[in-house]
Amino acid sequence: MRGRAARNHAAAPPWVVGQSRVFPFDPSFRYWELWPASGGANTPLLCRLTYDRTRRRGLFAADPLTEVELTTVYEVPGKTPPQRVHGPDGVPQMFVLDGVTEFAPGDALRMAVVDRDVHWGGSSFTDDPLIAFTLPYRSGAALTGTSGAMWRGTIDVRCEHLDAFAVQSAYVDALRQLDASLQRWAPQLEPRDWDFGLAGSGMTDMQAALERAASLRGWDAPEVRERTNRLLAAQLCFERAAAPEVARWAGRSRSRRLGELQIGATDYRCAAEPSGETACRLTVDITSRSDGGAMIPANLRLVLAGGREIALLPERATVAGQEVRDLAQNNTATVIYQLEVPLRDDQALARPMLLRSRRYLLFSRGYRVEDVPLRLAE
Repeated sequence: MRGRAARNHAAAPPWVVGQSRVFPFDPSFRYWELWPASGGANTPLLCRLTYDRTRRRGLFAADPLTEVELTTVYEVPGKTPPQRVHGPDGVPQMFVLDGVTEFAPGDALRMAVVDRDVHWGGSSFTDDPLIAFTLPYRSGAALTGTSGAMWRGTIDVRCEHLDAFAVQSAYVDALRQLDASLQRWAPQLEPRDWDFGLAGSGMTDMQAALERAASLRGWDAPEVRERTNRLLAAQLCFERAAAPEVARWAGRSRSRRLGELQIGATDYRCAAEPSGETACRLTVDITSRSDGGAMIPANLRLVLAGGREIALLPERATVAGQEVRDLAQNNTATVIYQLEVPLRDDQALARPMLLRSRRYLLFSRGYRVEDVPLRLAE
């Protein structure tokens, strides 16, 4: 990775997880309203990809029993390396916003579109390929294409530069919104809420505003970098203030049970992946005390000393060396979880920590929180 792609990747803040660090995107913003460009090719290029399950040659569409979730591997050979860009869950349309590449006639836009499925085992995407195609770049006109009726549906794509005046206006608005929110930010500590109240205090909205600005100018833009530092400083201030409350919350109970499951951590380690990225994994032993079978927990989160929550992605569960999905009564499974965000040992193993599970209530937006104090076995 080199050039602006490398600078954006390095400048992206640590909360950017599950999306490209090179191509930031705010899914709540209506980028397509910034079409069409008034001229030139110096503004971000927005590509819209739409899946139509009704236009197909086969008997079944992709994911016939569930909604499709699109992911696109996008690259401009020789200029921008391949990047996985995820669309929203359950929506047959996604966008790729390229504000990094300096396009010229003759460039090629390569896209490989897949329907992603999250399956137990590996916690990675088991992708159902839909189509791979190349769009030749030309300036001054929209780039359009279609896969035609494929076996499992049709993919239509349209790429066009955004209007320069509209981009500048949206960029300034995003920075102004973020500045106003930071000025009046007054978080409240809520031990049962997400990130001990950090998310509900407006931090999520401020991050979205910053990601919108970054999508239009890049994470490496001076104004974006300055506000990134301010936002990270505000988050760090909250986490330092929350640390004593997290300690009290973790120390209020010595129970190591999550419902009918008894949980004990046995190992934590980080290692380099073949891709060059670092991955960290937590190993726990889980014993079922229920009368019947119990599912292996798939939605646990690790609550750090400052109240920040990190998702735990189940990779592998075994009983006596055999892979399992659930537990019989009194059986113990060894389960390996990968942390959504890698954390060094001195950060991840800092005391205290909690394993947190949320069980949503029927006919309600509320949920019940269950915590297990986490300590590695001596």
